[in-house]
Amino acid sequence: MVFLLVAVWAFLRGPVEGAVWAFIGGLLLDTLSGGPFGSFTLALLAAALMVGQQWGRELGSTAFQLMLLVLVACFLSHAVLLLAMSATGYPVNWQYALSHTAGPSALLNALLAPVVHLPLSWLDRRTRPEGITF
Repeated sequence: MVFLLVAVWAFLRGPVEGAVWAFIGGLLLDTLSGGPFGSFTLALLAAALMVGQQWGRELGSTAFQLMLLVLVACFLSHAVLLLAMSATGYPVNWQYALSHTAGPSALLNALLAPVVHLPLSWLDRRTRPEGITF
């Protein structure tokens, strides 16, 4: 859920605000996980910076753009997380992790992204200062 909130917020507000929430959410996840400290933070930062860019903004509807970006960003964040675990000595079965964890997670997050986009876009409209864009 943290990944999805960070990704949709980065989509709405850009990479800077996405990175702020990725850092906060990543630290919370790192505190609660048994993995190497900082791995979730790095994974969420990579995803937020990727989703917050203007790539794919001319492709179809907003929902399609969001779903595509979340799908790719989820694979990216899993790859960063697996690289961090591998680099710190954790045994990683790449084939299993990508096919049984990253794939289903990316698909589920992509399908849920438009649902999460509705309340966050409302929050974005209510909290965005007039005349300021990121």
